[in-house]
Amino acid sequence: MLDWKGKRPFKSTQYYPAQLKETYGEEIDDWRNKIYWGDNLQVMSHLLKTYRGKINLIYIDPPFDSKADYKKKIELKSKKVENDRTAFEEKQYTDIWTNDEYLQFMYERLVLMKELLADDGSIYVHCDWRMNSYIRLIMDEIFGRENFINQISWYYRRWNIAGKMFAANHDNIFFFSKSKGKHCFNQLFIPKSSKSSAPEKSWKSVIGEDGIRRSIMTDEPTKGVPMPDMWEISMINPVGKERIGYPTQKPEALLERIIKASSNPGDLVLDCFMGSGTTQAVAMKLGRRFMGADINLGAIETTTKRLTLLARDYAYRLSSGGGAASCLYRL
Repeated sequence: MLDWKGKRPFKSTQYYPAQLKETYGEEIDDWRNKIYWGDNLQVMSHLLKTYRGKINLIYIDPPFDSKADYKKKIELKSKKVENDRTAFEEKQYTDIWTNDEYLQFMYERLVLMKELLADDGSIYVHCDWRMNSYIRLIMDEIFGRENFINQISWYYRRWNIAGKMFAANHDNIFFFSKSKGKHCFNQLFIPKSSKSSAPEKSWKSVIGEDGIRRSIMTDEPTKGVPMPDMWEISMINPVGKERIGYPTQKPEALLERIIKASSNPGDLVLDCFMGSGTTQAVAMKLGRRFMGADINLGAIETTTKRLTLLARDYAYRLSSGGGAASCLYRL
């Protein structure tokens, strides 16, 4: 069990009221997706009253203790000259902690996440080399080592400055269940390459008349190769359509794998370190219900704008499942 200065059990779950600020779109099946502006500890304490044991999937991309300030690039278009643009950077959040403060911060929030998870629910916690070993020990303590499922390595390519160390080109994502064996898991597959021999055929294991097991190629269509725990997904192109200028924005392809694997259409997904709103955007596209939270106003503005545009673009696909309606609360 990991210990640190000032470690204390989190017992207070005081209910915090939330004030409805704005609504977007029309409800579907009496459901409206929810975005909360406030400290996620208070947000989750608020959610316990209604959603204890009801959230199917939690993904979080919390601070990494990177010792850095994160800024969003803002472009202003001149009212006088249409093509005249100026840009400035707006500070979004500071990721500077003492080690003990960080560990207590994460510990308290993970305790509440466990309470919110359904019995068949799962949680994915995104981190990197700075705090991954500590995060794993805290999750073992809260969720139980027996409920550990995978340590996913997200591998990405980027230019690195030469130095006296190997290049750091991956993040870690810890995948735990609330109750191992009960958790939802939809097997994902990597399609066979069109360059491979017989890409549309599959191998099948059979036992011959001599009792020996052999592998034979059949004409049965193949789903591909089962997804391993090493995921190579490109970082977002700095000038790509998906990029919205928010620091630490994660690619939609990464969240798509997680949401498809550990939830079904209509399930409830929570991301309480919302940032740019990628979890919410992908959940909407995949027909999941969702809730999100962030203490940073910039994240709230970025996400609500992103979801409003997405709901309009995907309206023809959102007649069922999670729906496009959402509301904004402040705690």
